[in-house]
Amino acid sequence: MKIKNIQLKLTAIIVLVVFFQSCAPSRIVRPLEKGERQVALNVGGPLLGFAGTTIPMPLTAVSYAQGITDNVTAFGGIHTTAMLFGVFQTDVGVCYNLYHPDSSQFGLSVNPVINMAFDKWEGNFKLWPEIDVNAYWEFTPQKSFIYLGASNWFELSGTRAHDEVQENRWLFNPHLGYTYVRNKWNYNIETKYLVPNVATQPNVVDYKGIGGNGAVGVYFTFTRKF
Repeated sequence: MKIKNIQLKLTAIIVLVVFFQSCAPSRIVRPLEKGERQVALNVGGPLLGFAGTTIPMPLTAVSYAQGITDNVTAFGGIHTTAMLFGVFQTDVGVCYNLYHPDSSQFGLSVNPVINMAFDKWEGNFKLWPEIDVNAYWEFTPQKSFIYLGASNWFELSGTRAHDEVQENRWLFNPHLGYTYVRNKWNYNIETKYLVPNVATQPNVVDYKGIGGNGAVGVYFTFTRKF
């Protein structure tokens, strides 16, 4: 019985995060070169209290990206942990360089994204438009970079679970990250403050935010380039 209760609690936590949180790091911050391709695996999620300690939820996702031009990259991701719990969630979008002259190590990019989720139990479907904005600074010689930005999710539905009124239509998630660039592999760490404008305490999930709002997330990404 105890094991079953733990499994039910884990399932509830996963479902809550998949549907109501931005549960992945930034896909593309600096566009790839034209024709360049990459696959990536990320792991991590919001910090939460579990079994007497604080851990990042070990959510995973895989993604693929390809440079369309030197300033435009298309990408898509699948949330693999969510699939284990019966939820198919994907995100597709493009990264566009707003500013990055050849003479500068500073750049600005924007990512319009569509997020979709479908659960196998009741056939529910959700769609969230998203706009990410990032500023990045490059370092020589491999052009590793740090970045600062925010993802902005928009809730289209006027109701949430149990037909309650949806009060938060804009889900704001500021983030800070660093990408270590090598010839074939990139390694990334990102911390994200998930929905600081939304109260997450009290809650059945012990999210670790600030003043009872939001949750701090930590993510690691491993990228192979082709």
